[in-house]
Amino acid sequence: MVKLTFIAAFAALATAKIAPSVHRHLESNEHVDVVIEFKGGNQRALETARLKRSSFKDRGSSIAHVRSLLESNMKTSQRAAVELLSLQPKSFTTRVESFYINGNMHVYGANRLVLDELAKLDNVAHIRQPVTAQLSPVSFDDDDTDVGIPQGWADNNSTSTRAANEWGVNLISAPAVWANGNRGEGVVVGILDTGAIHTHDVLKGNWRSTYGWFDPTDKTPTPIDRSGHGTHVAGSAVGQNGIGVAPGATWIACRGCTTTAYCSEAALIGCAQWMLCPTDVTGKNPKCELAPDVINNSWGGKFNSNWYQAAVNAWRAADIIPVFCNGNSGPQCSTTWTPANYKNVIGVGNLGFDDKLSPSSSRGPTADGRIKPDVSAPGTRVRSAWHTGNSAYQTISGTSMASPHVTGAIALYLNANKGAKYDQVYRAFTTTADTATLTPNNENCGGVSDSKYPNNNYGFGRINVASAIGGAPKEPQQRIQRLVHRSEKMTQCGRLHEGVKVADGSAGLSALLEEPNLRSLTGSGWERKAVAQDGQHSLHRQWCTVTIQPPQLPHKQLRMLRWDSTMP
Repeated sequence: MVKLTFIAAFAALATAKIAPSVHRHLESNEHVDVVIEFKGGNQRALETARLKRSSFKDRGSSIAHVRSLLESNMKTSQRAAVELLSLQPKSFTTRVESFYINGNMHVYGANRLVLDELAKLDNVAHIRQPVTAQLSPVSFDDDDTDVGIPQGWADNNSTSTRAANEWGVNLISAPAVWANGNRGEGVVVGILDTGAIHTHDVLKGNWRSTYGWFDPTDKTPTPIDRSGHGTHVAGSAVGQNGIGVAPGATWIACRGCTTTAYCSEAALIGCAQWMLCPTDVTGKNPKCELAPDVINNSWGGKFNSNWYQAAVNAWRAADIIPVFCNGNSGPQCSTTWTPANYKNVIGVGNLGFDDKLSPSSSRGPTADGRIKPDVSAPGTRVRSAWHTGNSAYQTISGTSMASPHVTGAIALYLNANKGAKYDQVYRAFTTTADTATLTPNNENCGGVSDSKYPNNNYGFGRINVASAIGGAPKEPQQRIQRLVHRSEKMTQCGRLHEGVKVADGSAGLSALLEEPNLRSLTGSGWERKAVAQDGQHSLHRQWCTVTIQPPQLPHKQLRMLRWDSTMP
């Protein structure tokens, strides 16, 4: 009787290792794809790697050591499972795939019999179905003419002949860093997304053709992108011609998502593993010294799960900085996506031209009460490269567009601070984030007022890469405050600094209307006066109070730009 009770208890324990969703699936299906997690995961291997990190002279050797420890851990933990599966009839499974970065095994087409046997193995911790993540669902904005984007900044989406920088690039003060000779040179940026078009006009000059591409799903030999999302993200991070934040940085890409709606766990983990230690396009001949310095991840899921935590931990052990979009499930509180909600990643919220948080940007807190996002960045109506042609562009919105601004900014920071680690980077951007121009909405998610920073809407604030690096002059930042219609009066109060000198040498303060019918800026001291071309209608701007009254100007609407800067 005791023996029978023990057998029953053992069987129940083994069955409990199998997730309920797997049991439900097998009620109506003969086979199921599963992920097998083993006890201990990769924690011991990573702890050993951390202890020996200082003994290596270069980053490549250190990462190679991390990889070696992870591979050894995988072989040890999976040995019994591999042996068991080798003895099963071929009809019991269709394919097995193992990943050293997290130590997990993916078994495809498994039947109930083989799962029951696997569950009996002592070091098997859990058997579950694979996770499916998604890219931030974005809104496509083809018509920019009615939303206050400055003329010449976001014109026809099909081609780009503009010399000006994109508004988000200017807003985070990237040009001020460029002026000091820093465009991100020497830094490698990883794009884990739908792929990227490496022949695009703004991306072809800084793609790394050697060990610069991997497609774990279709094994394509050269970069592809069938949705455009990854190309757009890459452009915002490292695109040239004013499109991206760090145009001098080198980029590499891995195709973790085949469409905007489907990112398989196997592909995302395969890309995480490739980013840790890049291989050739066949997945062989690893060269860990070619690992990226920072990785952009504009994807996630509406679930609170640690399924990607082991991969992130491996990146961190290799001194790779992970950046994730916070998700587009706002404006409700506690909507931050996974993996952006992890403690050791930088989660990014989305704000617009007016420094207001997008309603769709996911808010914190996390399930355990931590503040997320960590920072915010431009993500609304962002224009960048598109996959339909080498000169194609698209304007879209989402936290997917915000995170590459942070990724590019980190590339600039790493150029200025060689060898900087995650903690230093995190501290630099969170302690220098701009907050004075942000607009609180009385949304006190997690009991934290959004008028105090950090909060669960903006995080620590909107990044300012010039301030984060320090030593770079903080140039005036141009952004749209709101539309001004012909019959409308508007009063603004605040520090409005145009950044020009008048005849007496004092700094001119103004709100500038970028409008072809305004021909001049005149005045002195703390006041500016813009005169329309008809010579009759004037717009006055003063320190603290700006009154705009264009009752008869010929155009239906004017675009008011506010310039912010520190006082001279």
